[in-house]
Formats: sequence, structure tokens, C-alpha cells
Amino acid sequence: MLVLAAMPLAQAADSNRIEVTLEQRKVAGDSDVIRVTQGEDVELVWHTDEAARLHLHGYDIEFAVTPDEPTVIRLTAHATGRFPVTSHGFDDGHDHGHKPLLYLEVYPR
Repeated sequence: MLVLAAMPLAQAADSNRIEVTLEQRKVAGDSDVIRVTQGEDVELVWHTDEAARLHLHGYDIEFAVTPDEPTVIRLTAHATGRFPVTSHGFDDGHDHGHKPLLYLEVYPR
């Protein structure tokens, strides 16, 4: 299982800001799960050493990350459950992953 560097940082009003770093096609850190509560506003700030297309399943959010600057994904955690983030391709067009990079777990209020 891949790992995640997810630490709540200074929170903007009602927003949980979480930094995620991809290194060598893996999430850096010591946890592979982001846990939030239903109704919470979440900011996922993605840093990467390689361009990629990522997909947050369940919320159907597909987005690109590049090494040039962080990518910020904002969402309100409305649906509860466990949702994987997978790669839909890295810079070289390979590694369309079915194995999740990490999970977003949304717990009911």
C-alpha cells in the first residue's frame, strides 16, 4: 500500500487543508488515508515530481498535477464512504493505475 503525507495545516475558516506529495509515483509519508467528516470543506494541495492525471473516485473529480506548481482541489465532503485516488497516467503515458495512491474516507456527522 502506498503512503500519504497528510497533515492538517493552518485551517482557513471551516476548511481542512491537507498537503499531499507524490514522489516516484507514490505518496510520501506514513499514512495512506485522509479522514474527514461529512459536510467538511477540504482543500487537497498536491505536490509532485512528475506530471500525472489523477482521479478521485466517488466524487468523480479528475485533475492534472505538475511539478511546476501545487495543484489545489477543493471539495465539500458530502458523500460518506471510502473513495480511492488513482492515477490515469503519468508523464510517459504509462502506469494507468488500478491500485489506489490513497483513500479519502468521509465519516458521517
